[in-house]
Amino acid sequence: MMITQWSSSLRMRILRPGSRLMRIYHSDYNNELTQFLPRTIILKKPSGAQLGFNIRGGKASQLGIFISKVIPDSDAHRAGLQEGDQVLAVNDVDFQDIEHSKAVEILKTAREIIMRVRFFPY
Repeated sequence: MMITQWSSSLRMRILRPGSRLMRIYHSDYNNELTQFLPRTIILKKPSGAQLGFNIRGGKASQLGIFISKVIPDSDAHRAGLQEGDQVLAVNDVDFQDIEHSKAVEILKTAREIIMRVRFFPY
């Protein structure tokens, strides 16, 4: 037997037996998952310029490399980089299993940075 209940603030479907509750729509829940899809960020960095973001993580943490801070109004911020982005690759170098120091070296020495990232809040 299936009972459907609707209200203006909460829409849900109650399935029985087992009183299993499935949420179809709730104002606090966002079904938009495209924000979690991988995307490409391109940054051009003049010699001696700051990157405009900080990273954390790496092979030792077994979590990958993540953006921990983005400086407001920086090129990185304007390009769409955000805190919580996981860095998947930079200039075709896989960042999913890389030492933190190696990741920093790659980011600091490159003049053009092509980053593959995905939003993955920690």
